[in-house]
Amino acid sequence: MAAFLYRLSFLSALAIAAHGVTPPTAIAELAEATTAEPTPTVAQATTPPATTPTTTPAPGPVKEVVPDANLLKELQANPNPFQLPNQPNQVKTEALQPLTLEQALNLARLNNPQIQVRQLQVEQRQAALRGTEAALYPTLGLQGTAGYQQNGTRLNVTEGTPTQPTGSSLFTTLGESSIGATLNLNYTIFDFVRGAQLAASRDQVTQAELDLEAALEDLQLTVSEAYYRLQNADQLVRIARESVVASERSLKDAEALFRAGVGTQFDVLRQQVQLAQDQQNLVDSIGNQDKARRALVQALNLPQNVNVLTADPVELAAPWNLSLDESIVLAFQNRPELERELLQRNISYNQAQAARGQVLPQLGLQASYGVNGAINSNLRSGSQALTFPSPTLTNTSSYNYSIGLVLNVPLFDGGLANANAQQQELNGQIAEQNFVLTRNQIRTDVETAFYDLQTNLANIGTTRKAVEQAREALRLARLRFQAGVGTQTEVIDSQRDLTRAEANALNAITAYNLALARIKRAVSNVNNLARAGG
Repeated sequence: MAAFLYRLSFLSALAIAAHGVTPPTAIAELAEATTAEPTPTVAQATTPPATTPTTTPAPGPVKEVVPDANLLKELQANPNPFQLPNQPNQVKTEALQPLTLEQALNLARLNNPQIQVRQLQVEQRQAALRGTEAALYPTLGLQGTAGYQQNGTRLNVTEGTPTQPTGSSLFTTLGESSIGATLNLNYTIFDFVRGAQLAASRDQVTQAELDLEAALEDLQLTVSEAYYRLQNADQLVRIARESVVASERSLKDAEALFRAGVGTQFDVLRQQVQLAQDQQNLVDSIGNQDKARRALVQALNLPQNVNVLTADPVELAAPWNLSLDESIVLAFQNRPELERELLQRNISYNQAQAARGQVLPQLGLQASYGVNGAINSNLRSGSQALTFPSPTLTNTSSYNYSIGLVLNVPLFDGGLANANAQQQELNGQIAEQNFVLTRNQIRTDVETAFYDLQTNLANIGTTRKAVEQAREALRLARLRFQAGVGTQTEVIDSQRDLTRAEANALNAITAYNLALARIKRAVSNVNNLARAGG
């Protein structure tokens, strides 16, 4: 049993050393070099705000910490997304880049492909709007023609005269060169289609802008969550390392008492098991830390060989100063998803109106002006028996113009326009129901985030006290064990309680920050709070 535990401890130490963690022997030496005063945890160093929400206005927009130009250039995504790495060294992470949360948010706005897609969709809708606006203007066209044609006739004489003997022939060859130009003007004076199509196109541009706004807010939430989870993973590694240090210290105490004859082999074995478990927990924590780093890198769309560190300390974010009712009302006012569904409803009804306008009268103006010219030439004419006369040329020119009103009254289209209009009206009714679903979901999101916020805020104070009590209990358990009046079981249990209490305190702070990020998203983020006058 002892040999098995020794091998397990040795393998765990190798795994820890592979991630740059101090091996157990060095940790034990480090524990002896440290003072008896334990390191304060995040929960102890942070005083939680009052749990009762106030009704003061919402905080203003957060001041962004813009990265310097060199950092932006270094961490921007590859401009050629089709260039895939083909060598292992191209995807190997070389160095850890520390980032604050605000820097991470700015980089995400620059690099995230989903944001780029939304921006392109806005430009696409704007181009479509310009195409719809073009129908409001007249069309002007120029048509030009140029050509040449030649006609020849021959007359054979079967019964001749003295001047035109039998067997001779009369022939004439005529050529004509022509050129012309026509200017055409067409203009729709009135119809029942263009106005509705223009209104729908303008709403579609606004809808694309709202989609971009919602995508930016979703990205802010995604990056914030990834950042807070990486902070949590970093601190869990710290707690696991401290637990390994404590287990090493307890193991040395147990071995010293066993050598002095006042301890038992059973106490040593139990502490070896505890040390192996703590080492395994440290290895797992380091693995979770690596995955959390890559999740943040993916959210930021950073280059393939870049890894990140969190530069911000783990602390409570700013308190949420709005009540639940105020948060719900503010979310209804600010969320772009609600406005988007209203726009979709208007777009559908305008498109239905445009569809019905296809079978209504249309009044237009048509005008044209044309110029034509021709040159006729008598190239060769005469008889084979006579001398050819000289060619003759004649020039002709003409012009024409017209202007008039055109009334187009469709009489029957097989019901196509009415069917298209009904389809769009049903789309409008679907948008109305989606508005109701979105409204209910927004309220649920706000309430869930608000309740989580309050729960974790209350847990912070509780877990802080638990850490203090667990640390004192561990100190007393060690003193009792060293004095011979306690057991190794008490030390192990107290150490487990301290590790669990520190993890709970950390998780409470992380959960509070996550809930705060979610409620900001639920009410359309801090910038929109400022826009709404909060």
